[in-house]
Amino acid sequence: MPLPGLTSLFEPNTFAQWGLNGLVLICLACWGIWGIFDKKALHFASNRDVLFAMLICQLPQVPLCLWMLNAFHPGWQVSGPLIYYCALGAIVYVISMISYVTAMSRAEAGFVLGFTAGYPLVAQILAVFILGEKLVPGLMLGGALIAAGVFSVGLTGEKEDKAEAKIVLDDRQLVLENLRRAGAAEPFPFSSPSSHQGGVAVLERPIETTNLTVQTIKAPEKVQENSFSKFVVPVCVVLATLTWGIKGLFDKIAVGMAPPLVVYFVELVLNLTTLIPFCLYFLIAKKRPQLQARQAWLFTGLSTLTLAIGGWSYLAALGMASASYVITITGCYPLLMYGFTILFLKERFNATRLLGIALIVIGGICVQLTQH
Repeated sequence: MPLPGLTSLFEPNTFAQWGLNGLVLICLACWGIWGIFDKKALHFASNRDVLFAMLICQLPQVPLCLWMLNAFHPGWQVSGPLIYYCALGAIVYVISMISYVTAMSRAEAGFVLGFTAGYPLVAQILAVFILGEKLVPGLMLGGALIAAGVFSVGLTGEKEDKAEAKIVLDDRQLVLENLRRAGAAEPFPFSSPSSHQGGVAVLERPIETTNLTVQTIKAPEKVQENSFSKFVVPVCVVLATLTWGIKGLFDKIAVGMAPPLVVYFVELVLNLTTLIPFCLYFLIAKKRPQLQARQAWLFTGLSTLTLAIGGWSYLAALGMASASYVITITGCYPLLMYGFTILFLKERFNATRLLGIALIVIGGICVQLTQH
């Protein structure tokens, strides 16, 4: 759309169009960046403590949502069936977030975010079998594209083994340099680590140890994974995808009973009740969340803020334009998110993963459009 003149900015239709596009862009940007903040937060705290911080950061939304409800939906009410379905959604949401954060703490963000982007297919398939919605060609096409995309993302693997090997090699070279410096005037006759030697420094000739003080340095150890840990990431990403899809089904039912903002507020309050078992755990185990690093709070807060702003912008955009337009544009956020993983997390570009995410995005848009 070409830039209008200054006078046309004050025309109602032009202003509304710019407001709609602005909301869509805000939603796209926020949903594209929130997963990056989660990954950054996990660099400074454990997945358990990041989950706890996420719940704490949601507390300021309660008074804000109450104000918005009284402003936009005066006289709003909550029914028993609404609480029931929101409670089911909240339970599933907790499971999904535990799975999601666990996977993010162990694998690349591009892999986790790309794989879990296929959750709309799960919600729509459940709607066909549980809510009796029709199985239309758009759903079958979207399902095939999402399946192909998930398969492509799965082929890329969950970790960058070469990057880890480089870190280990750098650590070995650092130890070697420290050993050489500890040898005073007579350096240790070590050869540099090389690939054909397995990355191990080799002693080339004997050395005299008389009157020689050697500093003991512990070499970095590679974390040994057992057979169970190899399945943690695949199980978590599949579980997160399934539970996000199931939550979408409960949201679909709840939105039929009350406005979306009312549903959002009820689910927010129910989600915050998860703080009770967290506090009981810390009290009984006599532990404290290790959140001394301010970066952990910063990135967790930014993640919560961007996710909330994106959700509110999405709902506002739906009230200004057709659902097909809003869903099509905002459904592209995984592509933007993958670009952010390369830009901010320095993950290596993978063409197969990008293709898989693109297929998931197109398939997700097809699935979402079958609802309208």
